[in-house]
Amino acid sequence: MSVGSSLQQVRAQSGLTIQQLAARTRIPASVIEDLERDNFATSGGPAYARGHIRTIARICNVDANLLLSQFESQTIPLSKSIRDLLNDTNVTKARPERKPLSWKALSGIAASGVAILLVGTTLFSGSSSQNVTSSSTSSSQKSEGAVAKKTNGVNVTLTAVNGLSWVAVSDSTGAERFSGRIRQGESQSFSDNQLIYLVIGNAGAIKLNVNGEDLGVAGKVGEVVRLEFGPQANTKQG
Repeated sequence: MSVGSSLQQVRAQSGLTIQQLAARTRIPASVIEDLERDNFATSGGPAYARGHIRTIARICNVDANLLLSQFESQTIPLSKSIRDLLNDTNVTKARPERKPLSWKALSGIAASGVAILLVGTTLFSGSSSQNVTSSSTSSSQKSEGAVAKKTNGVNVTLTAVNGLSWVAVSDSTGAERFSGRIRQGESQSFSDNQLIYLVIGNAGAIKLNVNGEDLGVAGKVGEVVRLEFGPQANTKQG
C-alpha cells in the first residue's frame, strides 16, 4: 500500500471528507487530494510534504511514523545508487581504499623474495630424498584433502507484501546484482553458489524465501536490515 492510499484510508476511517480535513488541518483541499494520489509536487517540497503527513496523522489520531516511513521509501532519490545512499547514512560499511605500494616497498619485497628463494633451495636439496620416500604413503591423503566440499548454493526470493521497499543485493564476488525499488506485489530472485548479501530499506515490506523456505517478513516497517544467506554467510546477521 502506498502512502497516498494509507492517507486516504486513515481519513476515511476518521469519518472525514477532504474538505473537512482541509478545514481542520488548514492544508488546501487540492494538496490533500494530490497527497492521496501520491503526487507530492504541490506540497512545496519533501519537508512540507512530511509536515502535512504529520498534521494529517495527528488529526486522524494515527501513528505518523508508519506513514512517514512509506513516504521515505517512495520518494528516496534515484540520482545515486542504493548502496551509495546507505553508505551516506552509515548503514553499510564503505570498502577500504587500497593504497598503491611505493617503489621502496616493492624493492624490499623483491629482496625478501630472493632471500627466501635461496633458503628454500638449500632446504629442498637436503630433504628431497625424504620427500620421495614419503610421497607414496601420503599421496592418497593429499588427494582426499584437495577435494572441495560440494555446496548447493543459495537462492533468495524477495517479495513486496506490505508496500514498497528499496533494496541492494550483492553476491559472493562483491558485485552488485540489484539496486532499486520493489513495489507491492513484485518479486525479485537472486542465486549464487556461495553468498547473497541484502540491504533492505523497509524490512516490514519484504517477505523472504530462501532455498524454498518461507522466512516471513525481513523486519519491522521502516527498519533497515542487512542479511547474508549461503555457505559463506556469517552466522551473525544484522
